[in-house]
Amino acid sequence: MQSQVIVLGGGVAGISLVRTLINDHNVTDILLLEARPELGGRAYTETLVNNATGTVTTVEKGCNWIQGPGKEPILELADKWGLQTARTNYSDSAWWYDHFLDEQEQAVFTEGYDDFIEHAPGYSDLSVRVATSIMDWIPVTPVQKAYEYWNIDFTFAQPPEDCSFANAFGQEAGIENEVDDFVIDQRGFKYIFVQEAKELFGQDLDDPRLHLDTTVRQIDYSGDQIVVRTDKGDFSAPHVVSTFSVGVLQHQDVQFKPQLPDWKKEAIFTFAMATYQKIFILFDRKFWNDEQAEAMGVLRKMYDDVPEPLDIVVPRWHADPLFRGSYSNWPLGVLEEHHANLGQPVKKGDAWIHFAGEATTYEMFGYVNGAWDSGISTANAIGQCINKGDCPDAKIYDALKTCPQESSMRRRDGAPRAPRRHHRGPRGGK
Repeated sequence: MQSQVIVLGGGVAGISLVRTLINDHNVTDILLLEARPELGGRAYTETLVNNATGTVTTVEKGCNWIQGPGKEPILELADKWGLQTARTNYSDSAWWYDHFLDEQEQAVFTEGYDDFIEHAPGYSDLSVRVATSIMDWIPVTPVQKAYEYWNIDFTFAQPPEDCSFANAFGQEAGIENEVDDFVIDQRGFKYIFVQEAKELFGQDLDDPRLHLDTTVRQIDYSGDQIVVRTDKGDFSAPHVVSTFSVGVLQHQDVQFKPQLPDWKKEAIFTFAMATYQKIFILFDRKFWNDEQAEAMGVLRKMYDDVPEPLDIVVPRWHADPLFRGSYSNWPLGVLEEHHANLGQPVKKGDAWIHFAGEATTYEMFGYVNGAWDSGISTANAIGQCINKGDCPDAKIYDALKTCPQESSMRRRDGAPRAPRRHHRGPRGGK
């Protein structure tokens, strides 16, 4: 089957991309291929079932928060479709503790962070572990380790030894969240994206341009056209967009023929795919109280009073060949040139393989906002190429075999990132 554009993956980036091509560029000769029987990608719900009562509770295996600097596209979609959310209040939580981290210990971390960020442009890229050690933050006690886990591991889904201070921690520090809403809608976070898709493909999603249950095996760009080989047959187009996660590309679950060029493979394999592990447990009764004082009394004896669970959901993101992880993270030693290459298309003659998805966005990698934005920017480039013949030049950095003291790109705006504080809790849309 021949089309102008084939989009691989019906997640947030894929839906955003198709929506933009159709609505903004009038490019309608499109195919959207999705391996699962439903759309949404990592906006992925699961159900907990009480067999005794027949009650079904929807939980979010994937993205769960709407976060960002005020008015942004995901919030607009949530408002448009009436998605039910609850404002996150991290102070209204239940904790088991022996004692709190005292103010002096907290100050070592927070003040040291501010001081280090101010002088960070003079340093080579460091791991978060090394950077925090320079701040004189060396966790020894269980409470200190827990405090560090809350600020670093809990946010990035990776330990401080694996995170780039300048790029992972620095980026996270730069996101001021005016909005931090937890999705509680029983239709699921995916609902808003599926509704957008229904506006394109019909309420029954029966448009012939949408192919569900279609697993991509190979992308063959050895000829004049790009051929996408699937378990349901072959499809071809001059523009093919991969929205596969970095983890899927790293595991080579989809083969490229010929292999991708070295600069692209280097970008793929240097980036990281993290796993954010949630565990959902359903009980037949509520064994905790709403009042804080009462709740703490219950929690102290909790292990003697917990009923047997009725159902448990434990996501296995890393083992799932359609995802291979929860979201991307910027590891130590990855240059900005590497990341730029990650999002650049591979061109052969008049055929293009484009790459979209949260990992390809500089400001919002790891966020559902980034996935949505990447779909829009990629669609704009393709639409311009198809409608005006003005195909953007791919800004490719040759395979980077050395790690210079300072990235030749500097920062995208030509200056170091400004000092900024990271938010509490897992990264937006997680």
